[in-house]
Amino acid sequence: MEEFESYSYRDKIIKAGEIYHITQRSPGSEQLFVEDNDYLTMLSLLKDWYREFKLDILAFCLMPNHYHLLLKINLPNLSEAMHSLNTSYAVRFNLKYQRKGHVFCGVYRAFLCRDDVHLIGSSIYIHMNPQKAKLVENALDYKWSSLKTYVCSKIKSFIRNDLILGIIDNNIERASQIYRKMMSNYSNIDYKNIIENPRVVIDFSKSIFKSLLNIFNKRINGSFIFHELERDEMIEEFKKKKRKNTIEEKKAAIYLINQLKMRGFNISAMANILSVSRQTIYKFTN
Repeated sequence: MEEFESYSYRDKIIKAGEIYHITQRSPGSEQLFVEDNDYLTMLSLLKDWYREFKLDILAFCLMPNHYHLLLKINLPNLSEAMHSLNTSYAVRFNLKYQRKGHVFCGVYRAFLCRDDVHLIGSSIYIHMNPQKAKLVENALDYKWSSLKTYVCSKIKSFIRNDLILGIIDNNIERASQIYRKMMSNYSNIDYKNIIENPRVVIDFSKSIFKSLLNIFNKRINGSFIFHELERDEMIEEFKKKKRKNTIEEKKAAIYLINQLKMRGFNISAMANILSVSRQTIYKFTN
């Protein structure tokens, strides 16, 4: 299998080279982590695990009955890696507490981060988890997440915080300050359980999209970035306006169609996405 080949694992299509938000939980109301040493055991496993499977861990949060990982998959080995991590922890957990049976509930879930906004939104969602679950009043007080490595860039860690902080600002220390502000600013945004609804992080990212876009625009001197989340909004706006009469509307339509074209959509697919005829697409592309 080639390094960047896509492969299927049950209901997942995992592509090496991409970044995924991974979740795994315990069965029912059982706990994955009973005391501090259990959290420390998982952290110790993660430090060896990411090296063995050549993964980049961008963020994590260990909760009493589930965990979140934000991973860059560099090789097509995610299923093997997750099986190794969960098995290693389960064996230790069952031996310690003299129990038998499953420690984890079914297979892990993997959600592709589609763009920079979704990626930053996923990291904030992960780091906000303990606060929203009312385990702490402030997410910064939670011991078992990677948040401190984001708001204090000088902390030495195995976490690749530079991949996300580098998007926010070229100056990592300044990016850390901005990230801390974002954690505070977005603490009141509606927050739901990703395990119950896979779209919640996309919706969460959309809710912070405008402020993130402002950050990006400042960082790149006002030039425009086209994101997948923005594309969705532009498509909905396109559908609402039956006629594209003004010069600005025509420019927006041409821009949107060109972006879809760059992403590999053919004329028929673009017509279907935008709910227009093929002739309309031809009109804006000729």
